[in-house]
Amino acid sequence: MTRHFEYLRPETIDAAIGMKVEYGPQAKFWAGGTDMMLLWQRRAVDFDYCIDLTYIPSLRYIEMEGSTLRIGAMATLDDLDLKSNLNSALTALGETARLMNTKQTRTIATVGGNLCHASPSADLTPPLIAMGTQVKLQGPEGERVIPLDDFHIGVNETALADNEIVKEFIVPHVSEKLAASYNRIARTVVDIALVSSAVCLRIDDTRTIQDAGVVLGAVGPTAIRAPDAENVLIGVSLEELGNGTVQKAGEQASLAARAISDIRASQEFRTDMTSVLTERSIRRCAEILGDY
Repeated sequence: MTRHFEYLRPETIDAAIGMKVEYGPQAKFWAGGTDMMLLWQRRAVDFDYCIDLTYIPSLRYIEMEGSTLRIGAMATLDDLDLKSNLNSALTALGETARLMNTKQTRTIATVGGNLCHASPSADLTPPLIAMGTQVKLQGPEGERVIPLDDFHIGVNETALADNEIVKEFIVPHVSEKLAASYNRIARTVVDIALVSSAVCLRIDDTRTIQDAGVVLGAVGPTAIRAPDAENVLIGVSLEELGNGTVQKAGEQASLAARAISDIRASQEFRTDMTSVLTERSIRRCAEILGDY
């Protein structure tokens, strides 16, 4: 049976939300469509109205406001790549974006769409959570801001309320004292991650780690923070960040993983690689901060 949907193209956030309120559950927001169209073709989702957000200019931007990085929900993966030389946070995000899909897909796929899909193996989620990112949401009742690590509540499930959209992602305290790194293992260059780990370190003027984020991907229903691994790193100077500390943090990260065995990889493999990837990410952060 042939299936159809009505295509709607609002030019403002309020108009988009108004359309969603009018058409209710039979309407879906469309970001880049790279995930949604596949799901629709496979009959995993169905809708009568498609509300395309990509023509709303106020949702596509990447900008600094003081030490705060703001990324509009409709910024594309390619936008992250093109802006990757602006600061250390965008360098990490641009490097991550280049791991995702093909160049052609990255010009269409959006940051908001990727994170709203809420895949356990999503590449952008671990580094953004490690950086302490918050999400600004907007709905009929106004705006609200929540931590990104509270945004994903299950496999392909988010904390979005009815008729809400993601407006922007807010990364705080971006400076030359921040370094972030994301590492993953995948079967092919354009495949999704079998297991991944992201680390973000912030140092003070004495080159001591004052804040650390360690976040694991594809080892649970959502990205998983490893607070015990973070605590191993906090308070350690770059000069004291030897192999013993790095290995201990990696071990604590592997203990935080809740990996399962599936058709793509075993539980044992994912758990072991969590430690390896976390150590790689820590060493890369230390290398970046070494010249500070």
